[in-house]
Amino acid sequence: MPKLMRKMAILAKAETVRGTDAAPTGAANAILVSEVTLTPIEGDVIQRDNVRPYFGSRGSVLVTQYSKIAFSVEMAGVAAAGDVPAYAPLMRGCAISVTTAAGVSTTFAPTTDVLESLTIYGNVDGTVYKMTDAHGNVKAAVDAKGIPKWQFEFTGLFVPAADAPLPTADYSKFMDPLGVNKANTTLSLDGLGVAASAFAFDAGNTVVKRDLMTIDAVDITARVSTGSVTFENTAVAVKDWIGMARSGTRVALALKHGQGATNVVEIKSPRAQIGKPTYSDVDGVQMITVPLEFVPSGAGNDEWSIVVR
Repeated sequence: MPKLMRKMAILAKAETVRGTDAAPTGAANAILVSEVTLTPIEGDVIQRDNVRPYFGSRGSVLVTQYSKIAFSVEMAGVAAAGDVPAYAPLMRGCAISVTTAAGVSTTFAPTTDVLESLTIYGNVDGTVYKMTDAHGNVKAAVDAKGIPKWQFEFTGLFVPAADAPLPTADYSKFMDPLGVNKANTTLSLDGLGVAASAFAFDAGNTVVKRDLMTIDAVDITARVSTGSVTFENTAVAVKDWIGMARSGTRVALALKHGQGATNVVEIKSPRAQIGKPTYSDVDGVQMITVPLEFVPSGAGNDEWSIVVR
Protein backbone atom coordinates (compact mmCIF):
# COMPACT_ATOMS: atom_id res chain seq x y z
CA MET A 1 0.00 0.00 0.00
CA PRO A 2 1.28 3.52 -0.79
CA LYS A 3 2.00 6.00 1.99
CA LEU A 4 -0.44 8.89 1.61
CA MET A 5 1.05 12.32 2.31
CA ARG A 6 -2.35 13.66 3.39
CA LYS A 7 -2.25 11.18 6.27
CA MET A 8 0.36 13.16 8.17
CA ALA A 9 0.63 14.44 11.73
CA ILE A 10 3.28 16.85 13.04
CA LEU A 11 3.83 16.92 16.81
CA ALA A 12 6.17 19.24 18.72
CA LYS A 13 7.00 19.60 22.40
CA ALA A 14 9.65 21.49 24.36
CA GLU A 15 12.27 19.25 25.94
CA THR A 16 12.84 19.19 29.69
CA VAL A 17 16.30 17.72 29.16
CA ARG A 18 18.01 18.84 25.99
CA GLY A 19 18.25 16.04 23.44
CA THR A 20 15.98 13.71 25.41
CA ASP A 21 12.77 12.69 23.66
CA ALA A 22 9.91 14.71 25.17
CA ALA A 23 7.34 12.21 23.84
CA PRO A 24 4.81 14.58 22.24
CA THR A 25 1.28 13.25 21.74
CA GLY A 26 -1.46 13.92 19.22
CA ALA A 27 -3.84 14.93 21.98
CA ALA A 28 -1.59 17.60 23.52
CA ASN A 29 1.08 18.58 20.99
CA ALA A 30 -0.31 18.39 17.45
CA ILE A 31 0.57 21.28 15.13
CA LEU A 32 -1.78 22.32 12.32
CA VAL A 33 0.55 22.75 9.35
CA SER A 34 0.73 23.18 5.59
CA GLU A 35 3.52 23.21 3.00
CA VAL A 36 5.53 20.51 4.77
CA THR A 37 9.03 19.56 3.65
CA LEU A 38 10.34 16.61 5.67
CA THR A 39 13.99 15.58 5.35
CA PRO A 40 14.48 12.60 7.69
CA ILE A 41 18.19 12.13 6.90
CA GLU A 42 20.64 14.88 6.02
CA GLY A 43 24.37 15.13 6.52
CA ASP A 44 27.85 15.60 5.09
CA VAL A 45 29.07 13.05 2.57
CA ILE A 46 32.82 12.54 2.04
CA GLN A 47 33.97 10.78 -1.09
CA ARG A 48 36.64 8.06 -0.75
CA ASP A 49 39.32 9.14 -3.22
CA ASN A 50 41.48 6.04 -3.11
CA VAL A 51 43.78 5.50 -6.10
CA ARG A 52 42.68 2.62 -8.34
CA PRO A 53 43.89 1.66 -11.86
CA TYR A 54 40.37 2.01 -13.35
CA PHE A 55 37.45 4.44 -13.57
CA GLY A 56 34.54 4.27 -11.17
CA SER A 57 33.21 5.33 -7.81
CA ARG A 58 35.31 4.65 -4.71
CA GLY A 59 32.24 4.97 -2.52
CA SER A 60 31.51 7.55 0.13
CA VAL A 61 30.95 7.92 3.88
CA LEU A 62 28.08 9.80 5.54
CA VAL A 63 30.12 11.47 8.28
CA THR A 64 27.34 13.48 9.92
CA GLN A 65 23.65 12.75 10.34
CA TYR A 66 20.75 15.00 11.26
CA SER A 67 17.14 15.73 10.29
CA LYS A 68 15.30 18.79 9.01
CA ILE A 69 11.68 19.82 8.69
CA ALA A 70 9.99 22.95 7.34
CA PHE A 71 6.32 23.87 7.38
CA SER A 72 3.88 26.77 7.60
CA VAL A 73 1.39 27.54 10.37
CA GLU A 74 -1.50 29.95 9.98
CA MET A 75 -0.96 33.22 11.85
CA ALA A 76 -3.90 33.69 14.16
CA GLY A 77 -4.65 34.82 17.68
CA VAL A 78 -6.45 33.01 20.48
CA ALA A 79 -10.05 32.52 21.54
CA ALA A 80 -9.71 34.12 25.00
CA ALA A 81 -7.32 36.89 26.05
CA GLY A 82 -4.40 35.42 27.94
CA ASP A 83 -4.58 32.02 26.27
CA VAL A 84 -1.25 30.78 24.92
CA PRO A 85 -1.37 30.17 21.15
CA ALA A 86 -0.97 26.57 20.09
CA TYR A 87 2.16 27.38 18.08
CA ALA A 88 3.99 28.73 21.15
CA PRO A 89 6.25 25.63 21.50
CA LEU A 90 7.55 26.25 17.98
CA MET A 91 8.49 29.82 18.91
CA ARG A 92 10.33 28.52 21.97
CA GLY A 93 12.48 26.38 19.70
CA CYS A 94 13.48 29.48 17.72
CA ALA A 95 15.32 31.37 20.52
CA ILE A 96 12.14 33.20 21.50
CA SER A 97 10.84 33.77 25.01
CA VAL A 98 7.17 33.44 25.89
CA THR A 99 5.60 35.74 28.49
CA THR A 100 1.92 35.48 29.38
CA ALA A 101 -0.07 38.21 31.11
CA ALA A 102 -3.01 36.36 32.64
CA GLY A 103 -6.26 37.34 30.98
CA VAL A 104 -4.52 39.83 28.69
CA SER A 105 -2.04 38.54 26.09
CA THR A 106 1.03 36.47 25.26
CA THR A 107 4.23 38.19 24.18
CA PHE A 108 7.01 36.57 22.15
CA ALA A 109 10.42 38.27 22.21
CA PRO A 110 13.94 37.34 21.10
CA THR A 111 16.31 35.83 23.64
CA THR A 112 20.02 35.08 23.64
CA ASP A 113 20.80 33.21 26.85
CA VAL A 114 17.83 30.90 27.45
CA LEU A 115 17.52 28.68 24.39
CA GLU A 116 15.08 25.79 24.43
CA SER A 117 15.07 22.65 22.30
CA LEU A 118 12.19 20.66 20.88
CA THR A 119 11.28 17.09 20.09
CA ILE A 120 9.45 16.92 16.77
CA TYR A 121 7.62 13.93 15.32
CA GLY A 122 6.51 13.69 11.72
CA ASN A 123 4.22 10.70 11.19
CA VAL A 124 3.41 9.90 7.57
CA ASP A 125 0.72 7.24 7.27
CA GLY A 126 2.17 5.00 9.97
CA THR A 127 5.89 5.78 9.69
CA VAL A 128 7.25 8.16 12.31
CA TYR A 129 10.32 10.33 11.73
CA LYS A 130 11.62 11.84 14.95
CA MET A 131 14.17 14.49 15.82
CA THR A 132 15.41 15.68 19.18
CA ASP A 133 17.41 18.77 20.21
CA ALA A 134 15.60 20.64 17.44
CA HIS A 135 16.29 24.35 17.01
CA GLY A 136 15.02 26.56 14.24
CA ASN A 137 14.08 29.83 12.65
CA VAL A 138 10.75 31.51 12.02
CA LYS A 139 9.58 33.88 9.32
CA ALA A 140 6.26 35.59 8.72
CA ALA A 141 4.53 36.27 5.42
CA VAL A 142 1.58 38.68 5.49
CA ASP A 143 0.30 39.28 1.96
CA ALA A 144 -2.84 41.18 0.98
CA LYS A 145 -5.70 38.97 -0.23
CA GLY A 146 -4.10 35.98 1.50
CA ILE A 147 -3.87 34.09 4.78
CA PRO A 148 -0.90 35.22 6.92
CA LYS A 149 1.47 32.45 7.89
CA TRP A 150 4.39 31.65 10.13
CA GLN A 151 7.10 29.73 8.26
CA PHE A 152 9.23 27.46 10.44
CA GLU A 153 12.36 25.47 9.68
CA PHE A 154 13.96 23.15 12.24
CA THR A 155 17.15 21.11 12.40
CA GLY A 156 17.42 18.27 14.91
CA LEU A 157 19.36 15.18 15.87
CA PHE A 158 18.71 12.11 13.75
CA VAL A 159 16.53 9.32 15.14
CA PRO A 160 15.95 6.14 13.07
CA ALA A 161 12.53 5.92 11.43
CA ALA A 162 10.05 3.46 12.90
CA ASP A 163 6.58 2.11 12.25
CA ALA A 164 3.98 3.67 14.55
CA PRO A 165 0.24 4.28 14.26
CA LEU A 166 -0.82 7.66 12.91
CA PRO A 167 -1.87 9.57 16.05
CA THR A 168 -5.26 11.18 16.46
CA ALA A 169 -4.42 14.88 16.33
CA ASP A 170 -6.33 17.50 18.31
CA TYR A 171 -6.22 20.88 16.54
CA SER A 172 -8.93 22.53 18.63
CA LYS A 173 -6.55 25.15 20.06
CA PHE A 174 -5.77 26.54 16.60
CA MET A 175 -7.97 29.52 15.69
CA ASP A 176 -9.38 30.04 12.22
CA PRO A 177 -7.25 32.69 10.48
CA LEU A 178 -8.42 36.04 9.17
CA GLY A 179 -7.71 37.23 5.65
CA VAL A 180 -5.29 40.09 5.08
CA ASN A 181 -7.40 43.05 3.96
CA LYS A 182 -8.58 46.52 4.91
CA ALA A 183 -10.99 45.23 7.54
CA ASN A 184 -8.46 43.07 9.39
CA THR A 185 -4.95 44.42 8.85
CA THR A 186 -3.13 47.68 9.49
CA LEU A 187 0.55 48.55 9.18
CA SER A 188 2.34 51.72 10.21
CA LEU A 189 5.94 52.65 9.45
CA ASP A 190 7.43 55.67 11.20
CA GLY A 191 3.93 56.56 12.34
CA LEU A 192 2.49 56.55 8.82
CA GLY A 193 -0.30 54.14 8.00
CA VAL A 194 0.73 52.68 4.63
CA ALA A 195 -1.34 50.93 1.96
CA ALA A 196 0.69 47.75 2.16
CA SER A 197 0.46 44.74 -0.14
CA ALA A 198 3.04 42.65 1.69
CA PHE A 199 4.97 42.42 4.94
CA ALA A 200 7.78 39.96 5.57
CA PHE A 201 9.58 39.15 8.80
CA ASP A 202 12.60 36.91 9.39
CA ALA A 203 13.91 36.23 12.91
CA GLY A 204 17.24 35.52 11.22
CA ASN A 205 18.57 32.78 13.49
CA THR A 206 21.81 31.06 12.51
CA VAL A 207 21.15 27.35 13.14
CA VAL A 208 24.18 25.06 12.99
CA LYS A 209 24.63 21.32 13.33
CA ARG A 210 27.80 20.75 15.36
CA ASP A 211 29.73 17.49 15.10
CA LEU A 212 32.96 17.18 17.09
CA MET A 213 34.64 14.27 18.81
CA THR A 214 32.51 14.74 21.91
CA ILE A 215 29.66 16.84 20.53
CA ASP A 216 26.57 15.95 18.51
CA ALA A 217 24.24 18.92 18.86
CA VAL A 218 22.20 21.61 17.14
CA ASP A 219 22.80 25.20 18.24
CA ILE A 220 21.61 28.71 17.47
CA THR A 221 24.75 30.84 17.36
CA ALA A 222 23.58 34.24 16.09
CA ARG A 223 20.55 36.31 15.12
CA VAL A 224 20.10 39.18 12.66
CA SER A 225 16.41 39.94 12.25
CA THR A 226 15.17 41.54 9.05
CA GLY A 227 11.97 42.29 7.21
CA SER A 228 10.39 44.30 4.42
CA VAL A 229 7.23 46.22 3.61
CA THR A 230 5.76 46.74 0.15
CA PHE A 231 3.25 49.58 -0.16
CA GLU A 232 1.97 52.37 -2.39
CA ASN A 233 4.70 54.96 -2.74
CA THR A 234 4.23 58.34 -1.10
CA ALA A 235 5.27 61.88 -1.97
CA VAL A 236 8.72 62.87 -0.72
CA ALA A 237 7.03 65.55 1.38
CA VAL A 238 5.17 62.79 3.23
CA LYS A 239 8.16 60.48 3.71
CA ASP A 240 11.57 60.66 2.06
CA TRP A 241 12.29 56.93 2.02
CA ILE A 242 15.47 57.28 -0.01
CA GLY A 243 16.77 59.97 2.34
CA MET A 244 15.95 57.77 5.33
CA ALA A 245 17.84 54.88 3.74
CA ARG A 246 20.86 57.10 3.07
CA SER A 247 21.02 58.16 6.71
CA GLY A 248 20.18 54.73 8.15
CA THR A 249 17.13 56.11 9.95
CA ARG A 250 15.56 53.84 12.56
CA VAL A 251 11.81 54.07 12.97
CA ALA A 252 8.93 52.31 14.67
CA LEU A 253 7.01 49.58 12.87
CA ALA A 254 3.67 48.13 13.92
CA LEU A 255 1.62 45.48 12.16
CA LYS A 256 -1.77 44.58 13.61
CA HIS A 257 -3.73 41.68 12.17
CA GLY A 258 -7.20 41.26 13.63
CA GLN A 259 -9.11 44.21 15.01
CA GLY A 260 -11.29 42.57 17.67
CA ALA A 261 -10.68 41.86 21.34
CA THR A 262 -9.25 38.43 20.48
CA ASN A 263 -7.80 36.61 17.46
CA VAL A 264 -5.24 39.40 17.15
CA VAL A 265 -1.53 39.23 16.27
CA GLU A 266 0.74 42.27 16.48
CA ILE A 267 4.34 42.44 15.26
CA LYS A 268 6.21 45.48 16.52
CA SER A 269 9.69 46.97 16.35
CA PRO A 270 10.85 50.20 17.99
CA ARG A 271 14.03 50.34 15.88
CA ALA A 272 13.50 49.24 12.29
CA GLN A 273 16.35 50.60 10.19
CA ILE A 274 15.30 51.70 6.72
CA GLY A 275 17.25 50.10 3.87
CA LYS A 276 17.59 50.89 0.16
CA PRO A 277 14.10 50.86 -1.39
CA THR A 278 13.16 49.25 -4.68
CA TYR A 279 10.18 50.02 -6.90
CA SER A 280 7.65 48.06 -8.93
CA ASP A 281 4.53 48.53 -11.04
CA VAL A 282 1.38 46.78 -9.79
CA ASP A 283 -1.81 47.46 -11.76
CA GLY A 284 -0.27 50.70 -12.98
CA VAL A 285 0.45 51.92 -9.44
CA GLN A 286 3.99 52.56 -8.24
CA MET A 287 4.83 50.35 -5.27
CA ILE A 288 7.86 50.72 -3.04
CA THR A 289 9.52 47.91 -1.12
CA VAL A 290 11.45 49.06 1.94
CA PRO A 291 13.85 46.52 3.47
CA LEU A 292 14.24 46.64 7.25
CA GLU A 293 16.79 45.62 9.84
CA PHE A 294 15.50 45.26 13.39
CA VAL A 295 18.18 46.69 15.67
CA PRO A 296 18.33 46.00 19.42
CA SER A 297 19.05 48.69 21.99
CA GLY A 298 22.04 48.53 24.29
CA ALA A 299 19.98 46.32 26.60
CA GLY A 300 19.58 43.70 23.87
CA ASN A 301 16.80 41.27 22.98
CA ASP A 302 14.31 44.06 22.33
CA GLU A 303 14.51 44.65 18.57
CA TRP A 304 11.00 43.25 18.04
CA SER A 305 8.09 41.68 19.82
CA ILE A 306 5.02 39.68 18.84
CA VAL A 307 1.86 40.12 20.91
CA VAL A 308 -0.97 37.61 20.60
CA ARG A 309 -4.41 37.89 22.11
